[in-house]
Amino acid sequence: MSPPVSRFSKLTLDSMPLQTRSRTRAESRADESRQNLEEESSSESESESDISDFEEESPTVVQSPAKLSYLIDHLPESTQNAVRDAFREPPRIALQKCRRINDTYAFQMTELVTRSIRIRAPEDGASQLSCSCGHDEEPCEHLLWLLDQVVKQTVYDQDVAKPLKMTNAGYPREMGDPFQNIANHHLDLLADGIHCQVVTPDSEYDNELDPYRAQEARELLSSVYGVSPDDYRPDIFTHPSAGKKIFKRRDLDHTIFRMLLDDHHFFHYFHSVSRPTDPINDPFRKLSQRVDHVLRDLDAHATSPAPDASHETPRGVAWAATHITGAVRLIKHELYTRDRPLQPSEAISAARSLVHILDAVVARNRDVHAGAARRDRNLYLRLIGDRDEDFVLGVLNLLPEAASQFLNSLETILDQIGVHGAPAAYAARFRALLDRLRTSSTGSGLKRSSVQGQGTDRKSKRMK
Repeated sequence: MSPPVSRFSKLTLDSMPLQTRSRTRAESRADESRQNLEEESSSESESESDISDFEEESPTVVQSPAKLSYLIDHLPESTQNAVRDAFREPPRIALQKCRRINDTYAFQMTELVTRSIRIRAPEDGASQLSCSCGHDEEPCEHLLWLLDQVVKQTVYDQDVAKPLKMTNAGYPREMGDPFQNIANHHLDLLADGIHCQVVTPDSEYDNELDPYRAQEARELLSSVYGVSPDDYRPDIFTHPSAGKKIFKRRDLDHTIFRMLLDDHHFFHYFHSVSRPTDPINDPFRKLSQRVDHVLRDLDAHATSPAPDASHETPRGVAWAATHITGAVRLIKHELYTRDRPLQPSEAISAARSLVHILDAVVARNRDVHAGAARRDRNLYLRLIGDRDEDFVLGVLNLLPEAASQFLNSLETILDQIGVHGAPAAYAARFRALLDRLRTSSTGSGLKRSSVQGQGTDRKSKRMK
């Protein structure tokens, strides 16, 4: 008998709309795809297709998904209702194989069943967790799988080498309250990490481009050709567009890109067959992208500090600092807890992410909003300028050969720190790191010129 967790790998996370809306949307997309395949024009003027829903032609005649009409008035009322329901909201079935076994024809199929998990705010001291599968007596596999994904993305302080203590509700004690944990982390950041699009009642069907999904689609497609995501198909990704027509004639890559945006199951399937070393699976790259997202939110909050209607933790300096220090801590954990040796390309990716994070923080030596203490208003002051907490430097010291590839950028960052001001111990440790990196770069087997430009793009400027 296989362990219960073996079933988790078969699950995929969708955006979890209501079941009826999800099926109607799938039905509309199927019609639109068939209509696109029949058109010969490759023009980019993409008008809306006329998509008809499976509506009854009369009280006694219904139309099927195959566009056939059926007379059903002679059937019992319960059967009529069952036929109408099945044709109005057809199951999402994919035929896998068929065969003849002696006097039997056998068809094997898979049905994609939408599940909806709800995490409600605490009322009596704990969040209310529920799943539409109906297994309420104990945590179901869907709830266990989802909460496991949430913990992976949101818990920064736990030593990943130690086991978490599971509660009866299906989540570890170290997570705290699930609802409050997500509110503190923020749903949009969580969604990036679990490859799930955030939607609202107004945006769910407006066909807006999800920038993060487009970024990850570029990572997936570039890995097929073995090129850097930043260099792959700028004609598509400089100004990406979802398009109302999925099928892009004479351009398979563009078609696959739109399929990755349009179909969550296809995206998760494509992701599942990617290699651990592909850009989309690079943990250091993903943490760097998370920090970029946090800083965009911090900057947006600085210019428009309106109250958040979602009642999530304000996107202020303290919130940003928690995510940034957490990301640095996770990079360190990833280096320490690997089950295989660190490859040179992985070490460079880790060093690049750390240098990028350090540079981004140093560039934000400014007050972004009101606050009682200046370190609550200034991200640089909180993480570097006010006290020596060995921000980033200790982890970079674990990667001297890889970090030496970004020596020019680090020298420029130290110059900026000299202007902004920092604890003497931190500045001394930074200089010692640079001295070590200069020694490492002398005999480094890595190609410095090939990676320097992928870090922070700054000219060398040495300290005097």
